[in-house]
Formats: sequence, C-alpha cells, structure tokens
Amino acid sequence: MVLSVLLLSTCKNIENIEIKGVDKVSFRGIEDNTVYFSAGLNVSNPTGVRFRLKEVNLATAADGDFLGTMYCDEDIKIAPRKDSVYMVPLSLKLGNIFTGAATLYKISRQSRVKIEVKGYIRVRSALVTKKIDISRSQFVDVPKIR
Repeated sequence: MVLSVLLLSTCKNIENIEIKGVDKVSFRGIEDNTVYFSAGLNVSNPTGVRFRLKEVNLATAADGDFLGTMYCDEDIKIAPRKDSVYMVPLSLKLGNIFTGAATLYKISRQSRVKIEVKGYIRVRSALVTKKIDISRSQFVDVPKIR
C-alpha cells in the first residue's frame, strides 16, 4: 500500500515538470548523415522529485523544412526544486541526406532560425517512467561552424 502511494505521488509530480525552451546550441560535428550538437535545455522542476531524462525522439524542422529526427543517447539527471539549464548532447539523424544538407547549408548562413519539434521525451523517477509529448517551435541562434 505504501509503495503504491509513493509511486502514484511520484507519477503525479513528474507531470509538474516544464521544458521552457533551448538557450544555447553548440555544434560538435557531422558524421555520415548525423549532426551532433549540444543544446542548453531550460527545465523547471518545482517538485521534490529528482528524475532522469531517458529518451528524446523529436521530428525536427527548420524554417518549415523537415530535417530529420533528434535523439539523445545519454541519461540527463534533473535536480529537484530547481529551474536550471542542462547541456544535453543531441544527435540529429537527417531524414534525407541531400535535402537535409541543403537545409543545413541554408540555415548556416542565417543568424537565427525557427526550429519546430514534435515528438516525445521519456523521463524516469524511481520505478515510474512517463512519456511527455512535445510540440513547439522556437527561434534559436545558429552556431557558427568552423
């Protein structure tokens, strides 16, 4: 009984988290048809529950042009009762190498670009895993590729 109450309260607390947006993007490299970069994910966790970001799966478009699917392969620990920016290593697997490369070249010439993402992230706290649907767009400063 006590375990079920703890699990239910943990699940309810996970619903209170909010992903406010992306603060800073830094380019790490390109290999095959995958772009590697880090992004500062602004997360608000008002609850007393620590959780982990377990999975990211987001269809990504830049200025309306579909790029591919964004993934995160590392667990990111989110602290309780904190609003923080977490540097998250992400990879963007291009849907089509030719149109993806053309779109990446086009946005590399701009200073800001509108990024649209739709998909889900999966978070885990203790024994509870929750899938959070994401659908948002945001203007992001384009990092310079050297």
